[in-house]
Amino acid sequence: MLIPQTLYGAMDSPSADSGMPGPVDAVFSMQRDGTAALLRDMRSQQIMPTFPHPWGSIGAYLSLLRRPRPLALLDVPDISLISDLPQRVHVLSRLSTVVALVPDGTDSVPLLRAGAANVLSRSTSPKELASRIAAERRWLAALSPLHSTDDTRERLRLALNIKHGSQEIILELIQAVRHPWCCHDLCLLLGDAQRPLSRRALQARMTRLTRRMAECDTSFTVTNQWGRTAFGRVVEQQSSVGVRDDHEEPDHAHRPLRHQHPRQRRLEAHGRRSPNEA
Repeated sequence: MLIPQTLYGAMDSPSADSGMPGPVDAVFSMQRDGTAALLRDMRSQQIMPTFPHPWGSIGAYLSLLRRPRPLALLDVPDISLISDLPQRVHVLSRLSTVVALVPDGTDSVPLLRAGAANVLSRSTSPKELASRIAAERRWLAALSPLHSTDDTRERLRLALNIKHGSQEIILELIQAVRHPWCCHDLCLLLGDAQRPLSRRALQARMTRLTRRMAECDTSFTVTNQWGRTAFGRVVEQQSSVGVRDDHEEPDHAHRPLRHQHPRQRRLEAHGRRSPNEA
């Protein structure tokens, strides 16, 4: 009796019944109908999840953040409807390695520069597309983990007793990613396929979250510069939240520098006061 062979062979092909993960951890769709047709065509290759996630899916983001080497597929059936695609690739690449699927004729250079690991045509045959994605997964296995898998973030989340997904994802994003998040990038990531989250909505979520964190004697590192607010990892992060580190830098160490006019800096450098201060 012949056993059908797939990309992984007969014994190690992932399936929903076995609980084994496939090479692609999440598929994000910018137009759901087009992506659903693609996944149906790729089903025989057993390389992609059965269902796509819409842009902004909190559950999908959390899943990527809790994997050491996540791989996400960003499917764009009609690029003319997405004017900010490079920016979306950039913010998603902070969570996961990103492979973008785009129509024929799409310029791949802006997407590669934005952080995409690969840009593939949607018209590629299912077998070749599966092989290329599997090659990306093999390459990822040789790299250092993108996210830590220890229980530090989980202990912080439990200590803060956060129950709302809109606050949990912000906490996870800021704690999991090494570099601070710009408010504009957070708005783009947490919005939908049509528009980013409004700055007012993000501010309301951050206010509720920081108020809860203050009750546990912890806070984000926040800087403001050139009209942008950046959020960095928690300042106090002990094995037990609420215990202050005596060697911690004072609050003013994290405040943005005061912007001065070049003439004002020159006057202060020579020990003179400006006419307005006289």
